[in-house]
Amino acid sequence: MVIKVLFKGFNFSQDGPGNRLVYHLQGCNMRCPWCSTPESMPEEGTLLVSGNPDERFCPFGAVKNGQVNRTQCAACSEKPCTKYAGSKLRMSYTEMDIDAVVDEIESSTPMFFDGGGVTFTGGEPTVQFDALKELLTRLKRLGIHTALETNGSHIDLPKLFELIDWMIIDCKHYDNSAHLSATGIGNETILKNIAAAAKKRSQLLIRIPLINGFNASEKDAEKFAAFFLSMDFNNCSFELLRYHEYGKDKWAQCGMKYTVQNAVVSDEAFAKFKNVFLKNKLQLIRT
Repeated sequence: MVIKVLFKGFNFSQDGPGNRLVYHLQGCNMRCPWCSTPESMPEEGTLLVSGNPDERFCPFGAVKNGQVNRTQCAACSEKPCTKYAGSKLRMSYTEMDIDAVVDEIESSTPMFFDGGGVTFTGGEPTVQFDALKELLTRLKRLGIHTALETNGSHIDLPKLFELIDWMIIDCKHYDNSAHLSATGIGNETILKNIAAAAKKRSQLLIRIPLINGFNASEKDAEKFAAFFLSMDFNNCSFELLRYHEYGKDKWAQCGMKYTVQNAVVSDEAFAKFKNVFLKNKLQLIRT
């Protein structure tokens, strides 16, 4: 069994406790227009174009005058253009055998200090559900601390609860129609999974990406709080993530148009949103 990995690397405390080896996986079932990793969206991967590629690297004539015919490239299974250094074309992911991933993680355990371990994020890691479950199962047997960052939309997500030590779920909107309009899917399963995780788990971090004009008003905060207060939860915390444009340039590299405008959340609006959570005694953290 193989798994498609976008990229990997260590970070400290941002994707779970301690120092962690973080795997970003290919594929996502949402199409959030503010996404910082747009190359992660297609399950089949994305051809990334950096600068003006040389047509000599494509034997099929899909590159002309520095421009790429992406329709033709999508039908090409070989992608020879990505095999050459300096071609300025590459695929977004690398396939790794599950055994190789487990071996890599085991060899990295000396780096898992301060309660660290391994984290799977995306894209959306549950798009590769079977491979993810196999990895989590094997890591659990090895006693390695596991974390998952997910959009919470997979219907079988609860089947992974016992395999995950630290769970992070995004909650982008409380309203189904608004969620569907922005991301391409509704939020019914997401809210059910959040409620189930809050009830059954001893730890849950819920992250809300705040986007001006979408979900960042004081009224929105009250609606979010009302939903969270309706849950039966023991040890649940929240993190508010303000909109940023860190991945904006990647959209052009993917041949996609970045459409988000006026999405920055002001200090005043953020303070009002935050105060609603504090007023309702919802625990806020910052990673």
